[in-house]
Amino acid sequence: MNTIITPNWVTKDIAIGWMNEITLVNQFDRQWEDQWTNRPEGAKIGDTVQVRLPQRFTVTEGQALQQQAILNQTVPITINHQYNVAMGWSTRSATLEIEEVQRRYTKPAGTSLANKADVQCGQEVYRAVWNSIGTPGTAITSDGTYTDGIAKLLNQGTPDDIIAVLDPKSQSRISQANFALFNPGAVISEMFKKGRFSVGSLGIKEWFRDPNMPTHTTGTFTTATPIVSGANQTGTTLSVSGMGTYALKAGDVFTLDGVYSVNALSYNDTNDLQQFVLTQDVSGTTTGTLTFQPPIITSGQLQTVTNAPAASAAISFLGATGTVSATMAATRSKQSLIFNPEAFAFVMVDLDDDLAGAQVGVVRDKQAKVKMRWAYQYNIQTDQKPARADMLIGIAPIQPVFGMRAWS
Repeated sequence: MNTIITPNWVTKDIAIGWMNEITLVNQFDRQWEDQWTNRPEGAKIGDTVQVRLPQRFTVTEGQALQQQAILNQTVPITINHQYNVAMGWSTRSATLEIEEVQRRYTKPAGTSLANKADVQCGQEVYRAVWNSIGTPGTAITSDGTYTDGIAKLLNQGTPDDIIAVLDPKSQSRISQANFALFNPGAVISEMFKKGRFSVGSLGIKEWFRDPNMPTHTTGTFTTATPIVSGANQTGTTLSVSGMGTYALKAGDVFTLDGVYSVNALSYNDTNDLQQFVLTQDVSGTTTGTLTFQPPIITSGQLQTVTNAPAASAAISFLGATGTVSATMAATRSKQSLIFNPEAFAFVMVDLDDDLAGAQVGVVRDKQAKVKMRWAYQYNIQTDQKPARADMLIGIAPIQPVFGMRAWS
């Protein structure tokens, strides 16, 4: 007996396929969706909202009032991706093969949408993250590398409840390194069945594996001794020299000799060199200007580092052979992410469902945080029923200081 296809049934089925397949996306902060849903009837908010970051204050000592400015830092979240999976079938197929719809169409559609979102999320956030562990092109096999990285995040003020999403090879290496340390019962079973390393291990609340993690290829330079060109530079650009012939890439990471990070809450010196990430590609010979995050801020409520770099301070690029007469070759490296969910935002927004002549079904599940639309129409010219599943999303790094890249 044939099952009757309805738009609502198909949309729910695709949404289930989506929820069962997402990994990285499922760990992102979803609270910002309310910016688009909680608005007066008929009001349009546009495709971008500015979300406010928590205030940062310095503590003064003594009885005197020392009023501080209210610094409303904002980060944009833009709804900039509409995904769809389009398909269709004839009325003959609908009559004779209708029971195959779930297996042949709706589940694969949900899986495809989920994988696309996972890939997009990784690609759009990793280049904004400066904290890093590991070496480009070299697998991480030491527990200490991960625990040192967690210590770095905590020293900078990252909240607990840290999640790790690793590419499968990285997950395999850290699992192999720990097989002999755990009871081979429930914990090992969890590794194999769920793709998780071990809940609560190495200071990380949950471990996941995801084959959709991005790959970064580092920039290059010929024999070089990179140094800071001029003292007391602050902000998000830095004049450098001694670079040889170079072609650096957005997402490359570097440190500056003598410049240390501070805790975002206490402003305490962490004794870890502050890592910076390039936000723009740059190429040239000998001299140049690097554009990066976080900004070099040496005092006040938004302080990020202990001090500005000295003139001729050495610059060390992650993946280079050193700092004196060094080289850096293009090296491909998987980018696993370790983060508190507040580091990144993912938003799904309702699409218009007033589609003249179409049969439309919409899923709006607040608990599962899924919003999808399914629509189909009959084409009398071809005796086909073209159909499509759509979703409208936005991705943004909100507080990338709460995240870390694990290079491998």
